[in-house]
Amino acid sequence: MSHQIRRSVPSLTALVAFEAAGRHENFTRAAAELGVSQAAVSRQIAALEADLGVALFIRANRRAQLTVGGKSLYDAVKDGFDAIADAVAQLRTTHVDLTVSVSVAFAHFCLLPILSSFRATAPQIGVRVISEDDWRAPHDRTIDLAIRYGRPSFNGMSILGSLAETIVPVCAPDIASRLDGISVEDLIRQTDVALIACDAPGSSWLDWSQWLSQIGLNKTSVQAGLNFTSYSDAAYAAMAGQGVLLGWTGLLDRPLADGRLIELALPRIQPEERHYVLIPERRQPSRAVKAFARWFQEGAFQQI
Repeated sequence: MSHQIRRSVPSLTALVAFEAAGRHENFTRAAAELGVSQAAVSRQIAALEADLGVALFIRANRRAQLTVGGKSLYDAVKDGFDAIADAVAQLRTTHVDLTVSVSVAFAHFCLLPILSSFRATAPQIGVRVISEDDWRAPHDRTIDLAIRYGRPSFNGMSILGSLAETIVPVCAPDIASRLDGISVEDLIRQTDVALIACDAPGSSWLDWSQWLSQIGLNKTSVQAGLNFTSYSDAAYAAMAGQGVLLGWTGLLDRPLADGRLIELALPRIQPEERHYVLIPERRQPSRAVKAFARWFQEGAFQQI
């Protein structure tokens, strides 16, 4: 039987190249992902088509669109690779029952301060937390549950729950005292206190210009005095009295509650975006996932 399988199944290298090309619908992007040349991918797929005796792609305008036969093979190969990846991930993380992906800021300010309460309710469940702003969850087979800010839909993920947000300028108490009663226009014009900005963790993240536009002040450009690559660093700078930050109050509820940050009396925005609890669509949630999701929806969201 194994001899027959080896003779009937094409080479794994060719199938890997085919799956990447089919997913990207582009040979160049597939080659970049695999770390090989575009010519190497083309050769592998040409050899696969010759072996099978059918065309797998329609090549036109730099796009490689799957044929009917190609789509049939792609679905089978993708399902097979997914099953292998799931089995390998389970073997590699037998001591981990639940892998959760969150943004760096959400990990710092929301999840980690309360994670011990989940461990207290379910001490038998091993938890692994992945903190990343470059979200890999839809394509990372090791991730069981993700929490991300944005708006539906989330490719490849189903929604289990959500947390609403409010956006308003925040700062340390001594800065808040100095800026008491300040208008938005004066806040933007003044030079004594820096406006703090950061690289957007996602496309739904507002910068100062966008916030001003949403409250009715159309300013095309706002010069921030301090810029950071992460929102967590920007928030800690605001807590240290370095300036004024646009605060997502759900995310920053703890430093707001304990007085490390103060909301300025300025317009508040309630964006359409929310923090969503997500699970992979094509995977049945495990008991550990269900337990964590239930704990988060019933307790954690109310605490945040």
